Amino acid sequence: MKKFLRIVLCIMGLFIALIVVFWFCISYTVNYKKTTCGISVSPDGKYELILQAIGEPDWPFGSASGRLVLKEGEDKISQTDFELHNDGGSISSNCWRVTWYEDYVEVILSGEEQFDEQVNLYFDGTKDIRQLTDNVGDYISR
Repeated sequence: MKKFLRIVLCIMGLFIALIVVFWFCISYTVNYKKTTCGISVSPDGKYELILQAIGEPDWPFGSASGRLVLKEGEDKISQTDFELHNDGGSISSNCWRVTWYEDYVEVILSGEEQFDEQVNLYFDGTKDIRQLTDNVGDYISR
């Protein structure tokens, strides 16, 4: 009888452990997994800007978390997290436009359910984020 009880408890423990591992894998993928969606390199090849999706969009039609990472060689200069409201769609290379300037890079992030967002990442590590409105030249600084 003790041997049978021990086998049943081991099977139940193994089953619970498998459920916990499965839950952690799903949680990591949905909330924390970093996926590179696009890379832009400066014209001189010195700087690199990486667009990353963090996790998956909120279900069913929520925002998607993302990150912009500016690097000089292997050194990270700055990173900026953002939320993209794109009707439940994932972050992709279609949601950003990149323009390189002498001392900064300008990124325009576009989503179906939000105004475009302008992110300026300066090569000294500072950043400027603005929400663009319908009026040309108007912006809401954040």
